[in-house]
Amino acid sequence: MLGYGKIAYVDLTDKQVEVVDVDEELAFKYIGGRGWAAYIIFKNLDQIIHGTHPSNVLVVATGPLDGTIFRGGSKTTFAAISPLTGIYGDSIVGGHLGSMMRRAGIDALVIKGASQEPCYLLVEDGRVEIESAEDLWSLHSRDADRKLREIHGNCSIATIGIAGEKLVSFACINVDWDLKLRRHAQAGRTGMGAVMGSKKLKAIVAKGGGEVEVADPERLAEVVERLRDQIVGSTLYEKWEKYGTMSVIEWSNKAEALPTKNFQYTRFDGVERFGGEAVHRVEEYTSGCANCMMPCGHTVSVGDGHVTVDYENFAMLGPNLGLGDLEAIAKANYLCDYYGLDTISTGSVIAFVMECFQRGILDEEHVGFEVRWGDAEAVYKLIKLIAERKGFGNLMALGVRELSRYVGGGSERFAMHVKGLEISAYDHRAAPAMALSYATCDIGAHHNRSWAITYDLEVGRDDYGEDKARRVIYLQHLRPLFDMLGVCRFPWVELKVDPNLYAEAYSAVVGREFSLDDLLLCSERVWNLTRVIAILKKGIDVEDDTLPARDFEDPIPDGETKGFRLDRERFMELLRSYYRLRGWDERGWPTREKLLELGLEEVAEKLYG
Repeated sequence: MLGYGKIAYVDLTDKQVEVVDVDEELAFKYIGGRGWAAYIIFKNLDQIIHGTHPSNVLVVATGPLDGTIFRGGSKTTFAAISPLTGIYGDSIVGGHLGSMMRRAGIDALVIKGASQEPCYLLVEDGRVEIESAEDLWSLHSRDADRKLREIHGNCSIATIGIAGEKLVSFACINVDWDLKLRRHAQAGRTGMGAVMGSKKLKAIVAKGGGEVEVADPERLAEVVERLRDQIVGSTLYEKWEKYGTMSVIEWSNKAEALPTKNFQYTRFDGVERFGGEAVHRVEEYTSGCANCMMPCGHTVSVGDGHVTVDYENFAMLGPNLGLGDLEAIAKANYLCDYYGLDTISTGSVIAFVMECFQRGILDEEHVGFEVRWGDAEAVYKLIKLIAERKGFGNLMALGVRELSRYVGGGSERFAMHVKGLEISAYDHRAAPAMALSYATCDIGAHHNRSWAITYDLEVGRDDYGEDKARRVIYLQHLRPLFDMLGVCRFPWVELKVDPNLYAEAYSAVVGREFSLDDLLLCSERVWNLTRVIAILKKGIDVEDDTLPARDFEDPIPDGETKGFRLDRERFMELLRSYYRLRGWDERGWPTREKLLELGLEEVAEKLYG
């Protein structure tokens, strides 16, 4: 089948590997990436006990545009039942892993069981081998990457750090750490690093020198040329090359959406010290992922190391912790990478502890030392304690939802999460569409599924109209579609590239004609599937599609949006509109009719009998 390779099923318990052809229904009904991941996890759901149990299934899936000449074809999905949320979780990473896997002839890894001893997977020349990682266990990501690169040469490497080994619920996966001196990319969200750690899987090494066979190379080349013209022809391209996502610091501060001191405030004085222009002045170089024209990797030095910085990292480890010094924020970012921690969740958990100190709920006796806003040294100590699960860090390693339950004292109202996943870096009290995006996101609050805040700014920040629900749904189909195809969304998000080009490219690769609407239907199918997984696993319903009490009870204290907070009654009406437009019932469950309409007969039978 043109455009697709093979899937490798790996049983780490029995040390068995089976490589099979991609099933045609899986390919065209679910496309790739997170689509494949969701379907495979659904098929194995009955056997999965919890996120770090050997029964969990880790899916590492590329997309059909990975490894081709398509610009930005470099994304890989890591997915499993999340140790942090207990429902479907995934994290999408760039770098060179997806491209190398595809060029090695393997589109996806389905990893079951758990090894008795540390191991890593070698993906090369159409085969997958289980290798010993005894000498890699207990090494930080950077050092493990270097050792593996010495052995395997030109390759792509995904590694976990100490946090993954210790099963920190928001441990991440670093990709290509030692490629050009620094961690290239990171599968940060939902604790996929802990899933690898629970399986004693230290790393995945992909080494591929082949070519991905496509159905119509000439058509693909023509589409790629048009894509290139739209990218370089954009008036925003030069700014993107210069700043990457770091310019969002200044934008978010001006829009009064920059999370400050655990989302208590929406603005931070002095962002010019660590925003896009400040980073541009000190960065050592910029780089992009495999076959990419949009270099989002802006790298600065930290001591004897280097770190790639972006908006989410700096917002959550900077203003959200009261930190305003570029060097201090970069060091915190580096330490998260070094230990293998998601920067968003880490920043949220530490901010929660800082606010607990602020309010007298926690003190030195609980944590072992004083923790105050803007104290960089305390931040570094807490990052280390979390990664090593020592002292109070052992509780912080559970994530902000579980930590708040332990701490009590009314702290749950400012534990900033949805469904257990810490909210990423946009205050949304004056942004109902963005709030709806967070409340309904299938993995918990994450901006990558639906970045709707710009629509709030466009049509009105106090507007709760049905059009906002409609916009969120559209974004929840289009943005995850890029993850299914295995491509970067930045050309569309930042430079307004025509999304129809992606459908044309996919058609050229597989030799069948698909419109953008066809692909969006596939994405809607996956959105409903992950919702059903959440229902079957945790009974998710309307009560879970909500936000922290702070969003409804604490008005924004200053600025042009002073006094704004979410109106609970109007938000619930917006949520009901969302359900109605999706074809879900009042509980927030996809109806049987909706599932059948999407061709999910097996899923409907599982949910309704």
